[in-house]
Amino acid sequence: HLLQQRSFNNSLPIMFSKFANKIGLFDILAPVKSRRSSKDSEDDSTTIANSYSDDNQMKRKRLDAQLKAEKEAEARGPKFFAKKQRVRYLNKMTNAVCDAVVVGVHYDDGPDKPYYTIKYKKQCEETLDDGSKKTTVREVEKQTNPDRLSRVPWDEDKSWKVLQ
Repeated sequence: HLLQQRSFNNSLPIMFSKFANKIGLFDILAPVKSRRSSKDSEDDSTTIANSYSDDNQMKRKRLDAQLKAEKEAEARGPKFFAKKQRVRYLNKMTNAVCDAVVVGVHYDDGPDKPYYTIKYKKQCEETLDDGSKKTTVREVEKQTNPDRLSRVPWDEDKSWKVLQ
């Protein structure tokens, strides 16, 4: 029994070492310092350039897909919009027009009668107890019909902000 206990006690540091290595504890406690050659720096530069290129390719693909979806929706008719499309929204209560984004497309009433969930920012003014006024901007999400929406010209930068 004593022999088993000694054997267990001897394997404990090995088990701990394997565990510490697996979770990266040794990298924190005793990091390995390596000498970097200029070749390594070139490899890092290439990796960064490739990463930048990959990001640009991904951005390009997403923008192209969005533009295609918007064109397909427009080809279906004036009351069709794509998800994540930038639009103008007419608030009939206030008669105000504001920029909005389509966040949902719904066909509950049939394939030719869509309605949309949009998001837009609305300025709200409130009067404080001391009589002063405070203006805040709130994000509003609501459902609306296509009659209140209109298209805006394609803008790659603004569309990319929506897609991110």
